[in-house]
Amino acid sequence: MRASYFWGIHLLELPKYTPVDDNDLIADPRDQWMYFFRRARGSSVEELLDRLPDPVFQRAVGVLEMISRTPDQRRHYDARLKWELDENTRIQTAFEEGREEGREEGELFGKIRMLQNLLSLPQSTDDVLHSRSRTELESLVTELQAQLRKRMT
Repeated sequence: MRASYFWGIHLLELPKYTPVDDNDLIADPRDQWMYFFRRARGSSVEELLDRLPDPVFQRAVGVLEMISRTPDQRRHYDARLKWELDENTRIQTAFEEGREEGREEGELFGKIRMLQNLLSLPQSTDDVLHSRSRTELESLVTELQAQLRKRMT
C-alpha cells in the first residue's frame, strides 16, 4: 500500500464571511485568515495582533505595514533595518574578537605561570598580569624562556 498526498483547495468567499464576536479569540485557522482578509484594512496593527496572536499573523501584519508605506517611509525603514543589522554584526564581531583576545591572553598567563613554576619563581597574581599590556606579557614569556634555557645549559 502506498501513501499519497492530496492537495486541498479551500475557496474562501469573503463577502459571505460573518466574523465572530469582537471580544473572542479566533481558534480556527481558516476563520483567522478570513478575519484577517476582511478586517485588515479597517483595523489597527494592535487590534489585529490582539485578535490573531499566532506568529504567522505578526509577519503578515508586518508585510501589510510595509506595503502601505510611502516610498520615503520605506526608504527610512530600510535604512533603519540596515543600520540595525550592521550594528548587530558589529557587536557580534567585537564579541568574537574579545573572546579570541581573552583566550590568547589566558594562554600567555598560562605560559608565564608554567615558566615561573619551572624556574621556582613566585607566581604572578591575576592583578599583576592583567595590569600589563600584551607586548609586556609576550616580553615576559620571552625573558622567562631565556632564563629556562640558560638554566638548562
